Amino acid sequence: MNLRVIHISDTHGKFPKLFGKFSCVIHSGDFFPDFFCSGNKTQMMAHQLDWLNQNLENIKIWLQGTPLLFIMGNHDWIHPGLVEQTLNADGIKAINLHDKIVSHQEVNFYGFPYVPTINGSFNYERAIPEMTMEADKMIQVLQSTYVDVIVAHAPLYQVLDLTHGNSHVGNSIMSTALDYKLNTDIIPMYYFCGHIHESHGISIRNGMLISNSATSQNIIEI
Repeated sequence: MNLRVIHISDTHGKFPKLFGKFSCVIHSGDFFPDFFCSGNKTQMMAHQLDWLNQNLENIKIWLQGTPLLFIMGNHDWIHPGLVEQTLNADGIKAINLHDKIVSHQEVNFYGFPYVPTINGSFNYERAIPEMTMEADKMIQVLQSTYVDVIVAHAPLYQVLDLTHGNSHVGNSIMSTALDYKLNTDIIPMYYFCGHIHESHGISIRNGMLISNSATSQNIIEI
């Protein structure tokens, strides 16, 4: 493997300049801008789809021909398959990672968009029982095929997940699943996330490189 990626997250409708040399862009969610429609999910979805269609050329210029591998975040309301289809139809190489393994240049990625419950008004929120089911489905996949990189929206618990109020809000179910439900010899080497804007950075947890690039960007060689 020799893949140089730029990891970016939580752009919320913006196209920050991508610095450095890299072979693909990994976006770990909250790609779309917010539209406040009094909790009407259908309207938010329609607004974001309209924004996508109006910004295809901007996205193309932003990526400059670089492949985009992505998941959605809790502020994103369009189905990832539709996003992938729309981008590819306009000549933008886009790969949806949701709930599956995708091999790109001999590196295996798995996408996990789910976040711990906030207040019930965001997408991909999961309470503890539902999050446990999602994590168990992921573990079954990871046990069958080795995955190099997990691309998740939420950070792991107590790793780059500290809010301005000094609360740890990372995904404890995911942390437990990786620690106790997966053999150590098949734990992915990389975990890319975002979600908690104020905790962006890079850390190491049990030998796994953790990249939170919310509102920022990290270049990582895999």
